[in-house]
Amino acid sequence: MGSAAQIILVEDDADLRLATIETLNLAGFEVHAFETAAPALAVLHADFPGVILSDLRMPGMSGLDFLDYVRKHTPEVPFILITAHGDVPAAIRAMRGGAHDFLEKPCPPELMLDVLRRAYAMRTLQLENRRLRDQLTRDGTLQERLMGKAPAIQALRQQLQRLADVQVDLLVVGETGTGKELVARTLHELSARAGAPFVAINCGALTANDIDRELFGTQESLGLVARAEGGTLYLDELEAMDDGLQVRLLRLLDAREITPLGAAPRAVDMRIVGSVKHEPSKLMAEGRLRSDLYHRFNASLHLPPLRERGEDALLLVSHFAGEAAARHDLPKVRIDEALRRRLAWHDWPGNVREARNLAERLVIGMDPGLPQAIAGESTRPSFDAAMAEFEVRLLRAALIETGGRKTEAAKLLGIPRKRLYLRLRHHQMLEPTEVGQN
Repeated sequence: MGSAAQIILVEDDADLRLATIETLNLAGFEVHAFETAAPALAVLHADFPGVILSDLRMPGMSGLDFLDYVRKHTPEVPFILITAHGDVPAAIRAMRGGAHDFLEKPCPPELMLDVLRRAYAMRTLQLENRRLRDQLTRDGTLQERLMGKAPAIQALRQQLQRLADVQVDLLVVGETGTGKELVARTLHELSARAGAPFVAINCGALTANDIDRELFGTQESLGLVARAEGGTLYLDELEAMDDGLQVRLLRLLDAREITPLGAAPRAVDMRIVGSVKHEPSKLMAEGRLRSDLYHRFNASLHLPPLRERGEDALLLVSHFAGEAAARHDLPKVRIDEALRRRLAWHDWPGNVREARNLAERLVIGMDPGLPQAIAGESTRPSFDAAMAEFEVRLLRAALIETGGRKTEAAKLLGIPRKRLYLRLRHHQMLEPTEVGQN
């Protein structure tokens, strides 16, 4: 049955408790045994993967009091009462009040195990249904927040789904307007830290004089880092920090400790999500991002620019235009074929943020700001440039799909591993530590 099949057993009769424990252990249950009900409350929680088996008459908290507590705090956990013959009417009333079943002393072991197995099967089904409901909720949230059909966006949604409840620090890489803070907030709100603070800090806006007071606080006031206690700290534009502050941030990532001005060091508990606007390998080569800080993040999430997302630009503009029309109580905008072509050829330097602003301008009747001549030579890339851009997109999509694992990416693309490294090196897509590999 496995270690997940757990029983909370409350029985004040020592001999009967030991005999029941032996029976349950032999049947494959993991038993949490207690003489009275009060200590058992510490084991209970909403996701407890098992069943409660409790005597009715006990010193202190009675079985009925215990049942009342369970019905209020963990109502889905099956509760089975053990009763003496004279207590059967009370047990029946307890079932009307929410007990799953009752067993009359002395109870044959086969009957007890049969009742417990059926209750455990029901509990397992409850937890699986809840997991599936949560999954559907998460999928819906991701689809609404990170819209798009491009493979890179679909892969990103899958990564966020996997990483939401994994307590690791992440680095988000993406151009201006691709939604780096949105991704960080989504991770936070899909995680177990959702009820705690989300604190966003624009590192590029901090001055040298403000850094200690603003970030780490003083003896009298909390800094921004401490305000993220229990939640998520989002650090935007890490490359804008000077080397000294990056060293201090590295210590925060390593030790989870801060030292406010004039105060003793204090421990902090939070997930840290950083972001940069350019490829980390480029920033490290330029001396703008410390390699030890980069490697301290457990994983990187790469957000694709809108120009690499195919028809997602049209999808996003249509969606944002619908939102803007409803917000301003104006008619919906019709995107005709001419506008569709202009959207398809646009380079989207501002990415998703630009698409939102463009949609707003369309709805309120302003010029969208797109180039009119979309068929001329000057607006089309050269053949070599277009092929190079296509290859970069293909390589990046393969790496995203395989989580950065080069051997798997090569297999996915159907090329030798050595050729993959050669093409990555050609496009400067390798980290400095990988340059000599093949």
